[in-house]
Amino acid sequence: EMYSRIVETDTSVPVKRGQFEYYSKDEQKRDYESHHRRKIGDPDSEELVIDENVLAKGHKFFDLGNLTVSPDHKLAAFATDFRGDEIYTIEVLRLKDRKLLPDTLNNTSGDFVWSQSNTVLIYTTLNEAHRPYRVYRHRLGESQEDDELIFEELDEAFYVSVSESDSECFIQINLESAITSEVHLLDAKDDRCHPRLVFERRHDVLYSVEDRGDALYVLTNDNAVNFRLIKTNLNQLDRSDWIDVIPHRDQVTLTGFQVFSEFIVVEERRNGLPTFRVLEDDVSEGYTVQNPEKLQELRLHRNWEFDTTICRVGGNALDMPHSVYDLEMTTGVTTHLKTQPIGGDFDPNNYSTEKHLAISHDGTEIPIYLVYSNKALNLRPAPLLLYGYGAYGINSNLYFSSKRVSLLDRGIIYAITQIRGGSEMGRGWYLDGKLDKKKNTFLDFNACANYLIQEGITSQDQLAIVGGSAGGLVVGNFLNSDSVRCKAALALVPFVDIVTTILDDTLPLSVVERDEWGDPNDPEFYDYMKSYSPYDNTQRKDFPALYITAGLNDPRVGYWEPAKWAAKIRQCKTDDNPLLLITEMESGHSGASGRLDSLHESARDYAFIITQLLSESDSQ
Repeated sequence: EMYSRIVETDTSVPVKRGQFEYYSKDEQKRDYESHHRRKIGDPDSEELVIDENVLAKGHKFFDLGNLTVSPDHKLAAFATDFRGDEIYTIEVLRLKDRKLLPDTLNNTSGDFVWSQSNTVLIYTTLNEAHRPYRVYRHRLGESQEDDELIFEELDEAFYVSVSESDSECFIQINLESAITSEVHLLDAKDDRCHPRLVFERRHDVLYSVEDRGDALYVLTNDNAVNFRLIKTNLNQLDRSDWIDVIPHRDQVTLTGFQVFSEFIVVEERRNGLPTFRVLEDDVSEGYTVQNPEKLQELRLHRNWEFDTTICRVGGNALDMPHSVYDLEMTTGVTTHLKTQPIGGDFDPNNYSTEKHLAISHDGTEIPIYLVYSNKALNLRPAPLLLYGYGAYGINSNLYFSSKRVSLLDRGIIYAITQIRGGSEMGRGWYLDGKLDKKKNTFLDFNACANYLIQEGITSQDQLAIVGGSAGGLVVGNFLNSDSVRCKAALALVPFVDIVTTILDDTLPLSVVERDEWGDPNDPEFYDYMKSYSPYDNTQRKDFPALYITAGLNDPRVGYWEPAKWAAKIRQCKTDDNPLLLITEMESGHSGASGRLDSLHESARDYAFIITQLLSESDSQ
C-alpha cells in the first residue's frame, strides 16, 4: 500500500554548478538513487557520477554519507557506511574513465571538503568514543598514514566538522558542543596553510560564519538569545568592531543564512513557522519572502553558485508534498519548479490541518498540529497518533509523509507536538527544556495528550503515542506517569537509561551529552536525571500495548538500552497487552536503508498502531 504511493521513476530538479547541472534519479525496482550530470544547455550529454545501487550491491545496509565533485568536475569523492555504525570510508572516482583512485580514507565521520587545487581533501576522523576530533589534509596519491594532521580537538564535549564557505574561498573547521562553538578557517587555495581562528570559544556562545570580500558575516547568540546577524572585517576579526546587520528580536529567531555575491538570505522563525528574509545590502532591513502556497516548512537548498540572483529553496506542509522553488532575489518572486509526485489516488485536497494550543503545567501554551482525512472531520473522538521529541533544540518540523497517508485514510489523526526542548518558538524554548528544566518537556507532552482528550478530539482508548531516540525518553516518561493513559506506544531506538549511559565515558556521545542533560557525576544532577529516567522509574503497573525497536550497530543508543528497558517492563507489567522488542541486526540509529526495506519497517510500525487503535473491519 505504501509502495503504491512511491513514484518509482523520478528525477530531482537539476542544480547548476559551473558548466554542469547535477541531479539524482530514482528508477523502478532500485532501492537507491543514482547521481548524474549534464552540460548546461545540452540535455543529451548526461553522464553518470555515482550509482548508489552499484555501491550497495551485496550489502544489507548502505548509506552514502557524502558525495562531492572536485572544483574542476573531474573527480568525485564519496563516503560510504555498510553497517549503520556511522563510520565512513572515503574513496575517489575519476569520472573520465570511471576508475577508482588508490586513495582510501578509513575511520572517518564521512565529512570532507575539496580544496580548490583539486588534489587535496580535508576530512575528519573519529576517536574511540566515536567523536569526530581530528582534521587531516590528504593529498591524492599518498597513503592515509602520511596525511597531515592540521587540527585536533581534545575537549570531549566538542564535535569537529568541516565545510566549504558559500564563496568557496575558505574551508571551515567547525567545533561545536551543545552550547558553545568555535570556527577556524583554511584558505581553500593554499594547500599548505594553517587554520586561522575566527573567534575564541566562549562558554554558552554559538556562532557560524560566511565571508564575502573583506567582510565576515557572523550568526551568533552572543548577547542575543534568538541570534543576531553581524558583520565584521575579515582581516581584523575583532569583536569590538561588530556591526549589527539584523539585530536581536524577541519574537523572531534566526536559524541559518546563505551569502551570495550581492545578497544574503536568512532563515527566520516567527510564531513557530519559518520564513526567509532577503538582504541586498548591509544597512536595509531587506524584505520577507511571501510564503508560496502557505507551506508550513521552508528551507534553503544547497546553492553552489555564489555569483547569482537565484536562490534554490524548498518547502512542504503536513498535507502537501515537498516542492522546490527558485527565488529571484532581486524581486522576491518564487517560481515553482516541481512538487514531489505521489502515486495512487492521493489528492492533497482530501486532507486538512489544524493548530491547537495546550496549556502546560506552568501556563505555557504548547503548539499541537493535526493532519487528518476530511472524511474523519466529524467523527470525533477519533483514533490519534501523537508524536513528541523535544531535545537538542531540534525542531519537530511539519513535513509531509506519503507513508503517513496509510493512517489518515483509515481515520487516524496524526498529531505533532512542539514541546519545549526543541527550538520551534525560539532559543528560549530550547533552554526551558534541557538540564534542570528537562521535566518541562515531559509535562508539555502530557498536557498535549490531556488537551486532545478533554477537547474530544480523541480518547484514552483511541490514543497512541510515538517518539524516537530522545523522543523515546518522552514516551517512557508518559508511560511512567499516572496523569494520562494511552492505548498503545511506539518507542523507536529509545534513549531510556539516561543515567547509566551518560555516566559511561567510554560510550559514544556520553560526555558530549552532559551539556544537554547534565552531568550525573554531580549529585544534584544525578538525582534529577534519575527522577525522570524511564528505566529507573519503571514500576509494577498496567502498561499499554508496547512496540520497541533497537539497532544492533546503533552508535547513538546502544541496542542494550531498549532491550533492558523492555525486559524490566515485562517483569513489572500487570496486564496482558503485547510488548514487542524488535532489534534490527543489520542497521543503526536510522533503521533500514533502501526504499523497500525502509517501507517494510514503516509498514510494520504502522500495522502495530492500526491493529491496536482500530477494529479488524476498520483497519482494512
